[in-house]
Amino acid sequence: MNSHESMVEYFYSHGPSIISDRYDTILQQTKEFLSFGYWEKGTKTYLQAAKNLLTFFIQNSKIEKATKILNVACGYGAETFVYYDIFKPELIEGVDITRKHVEYSNKKAHDLHLDKWIKFHHGDACAMEYPENSFSNIFAIEGPAHFRTREEFFSIASKILQKDGELLMTDIILGEKYNTAGSIKKRILSSCVKNWVIPEENIVNEDTYKMQMERAGLKLVFFQKIGDKVFPGYALNALSLKTFFIRLSQRGWWTSWGLSFISFLLGVLYKTGMIEYIYVKGRK
Repeated sequence: MNSHESMVEYFYSHGPSIISDRYDTILQQTKEFLSFGYWEKGTKTYLQAAKNLLTFFIQNSKIEKATKILNVACGYGAETFVYYDIFKPELIEGVDITRKHVEYSNKKAHDLHLDKWIKFHHGDACAMEYPENSFSNIFAIEGPAHFRTREEFFSIASKILQKDGELLMTDIILGEKYNTAGSIKKRILSSCVKNWVIPEENIVNEDTYKMQMERAGLKLVFFQKIGDKVFPGYALNALSLKTFFIRLSQRGWWTSWGLSFISFLLGVLYKTGMIEYIYVKGRK
C-alpha cells in the first residue's frame, strides 16, 4: 500500500479491538456499523439510522438477483452479512483497507459457520486483481470517497463486473453552492477532507462524478441526492454523550473528539450547500 492507503488504515485502526463472541447485542451491532446512517423522522439512535440506510440501499436498488457480490470498503462486515441474508448469492467477498476490520469480519463468518460463502480480504479497492467478469454486483457504502482515486476504482469495477453487472454506491460530492462559497467555508471543507483522509481528487461535483463513471464504461442507471436524510441527523447525533462514549470504546479518546467535531461540521457544510450525499447505480 502507498502512503495514502496506509493513512486510511491508520485512521480506522484507532482504538481497541471490538472483537467479541456476542454479535446480537445492541452495543456490538452499533460498533459494527461505520456509515453516516439514514435519519428518517422518528429515528432516535445511530443503530436505527445505520440499519435504515442499509434498508434504503437494498430496497431501492431494484436488484432482484445477485449471484456473486463484492462489497468494497466493507468495514466490520455488518452490511455484508445482511447482503448474504437478502440475496443468498453463490459467493460474497468483502475488501477493506483496515486489517482489524477484516480480522473481525472473518472471525464472525467463521463463528456463524458462513465462511464457506462469505470471505473478507485485506486490500486496496484500487489495486484489486480479480479476473475480468468476476462479479454480478459490486456494493460500496461511503468508502469510495477514501479511494485514491475514486475514478480509478470505477475503471477496476467496470473491468471485474460481468456483462450487465451493476455497481451500487452511496458517496459524497460537492454541493450546488460550492463554487459560489466564500473562502472560509472552503477552508472548513478542506480541513474536513484532510482530517477524514479523503484525496482532493475525489472532491468533485455531480457533473464530473457522472462523467467519470461513464468514462469507465458504467452507464448511469440512477443518481439520487439524499443528504437531507443523512447529514443533519448524523451531525445532531454527534453531539450526544451516548454516541461519544460508544465512539470512545471503538476509537479512543482523541479520535472520538475529532470525529464528533468533524461530524458536526459536516452538518454545517451540508446546510450551507457545500456537500451532498448521493445514492448511485451504474451498469456495465
